[in-house]
Amino acid sequence: MKHLNALRAFEAAARHESFSKAAAELHVSHTVVGQHVRNLEEWLCAPLFVRHKNWIELTEEGRMLAPRISQGLQILSDACDAFHHSSSRNIIEVVAEPAISSRWLRRLIADYQKEQPHIQINLRSAWSPPARTSTDWDLLVHFEQRLSGSERAMNRLFPIDGFPACSPALVNRLDDPDRWLQDKSLLLIHDHGTNIWRQWFARFEPDSTAWEDGQIHSDLALAIDAAVDGEGVILADHIICKREMASGALVQLDERTLRCAWYCSLTSMHRITSPAQKRFHSWLMERAAESLAPTD
Repeated sequence: MKHLNALRAFEAAARHESFSKAAAELHVSHTVVGQHVRNLEEWLCAPLFVRHKNWIELTEEGRMLAPRISQGLQILSDACDAFHHSSSRNIIEVVAEPAISSRWLRRLIADYQKEQPHIQINLRSAWSPPARTSTDWDLLVHFEQRLSGSERAMNRLFPIDGFPACSPALVNRLDDPDRWLQDKSLLLIHDHGTNIWRQWFARFEPDSTAWEDGQIHSDLALAIDAAVDGEGVILADHIICKREMASGALVQLDERTLRCAWYCSLTSMHRITSPAQKRFHSWLMERAAESLAPTD
């Protein structure tokens, strides 16, 4: 870029409101910064600073340009950092929906790093997926509907097939567990809105409006914890809730099952995909396929 040094000099001078401080930051002389700014002003055909005897101030044109140049230089810096990070280090940045992060991914990542100790995998939970243009992640694992609209193809991991479940203590309170829907004291536990329970009732109990009530939690992980603590009935599954179902912390109340969502993975378009990242993603897809395999 022909005027990159001039843009850097202008951005530093605008931020410090001083040619001398900009020169110190860029490790050049005051004269060099001044010449760069003059060259930029000639190229743009506009004055960018008002020069007083011992100080400078931005012109209207300079004030308009400064934040845009600052943002552009930051984008360039982030892009270079991402390239260096991805191409020279065996580090994989994973962002995942909280429930799959804590109940499936975390343990798998620990197993993988035992097999591949030279690979570092950083896991970050987030209900809202990061911006597609963000350069701080390599692999994103989230609900399919939250990843829709991506320019890059998603990979389906496994579905959430939900059935009503609750704590054993709650089951013991029921006179007839098979008629749990008749017990008005039972709360439904929702995660991030009532839509999933609404779909379950629309399919299996279309005349009921019970789905309109209940306790809403911000994400599935919190909803599962609430169900385990005996707060109500949740739509559980056999993958994300595997530990709770196997230990008896949650008990299936009803065999009627709804496909609630798919978990999918997505690789970043804005970072270099290293061989280590490709191997881990392939390994993760294999573990997802194993999760779907029927068990005895």
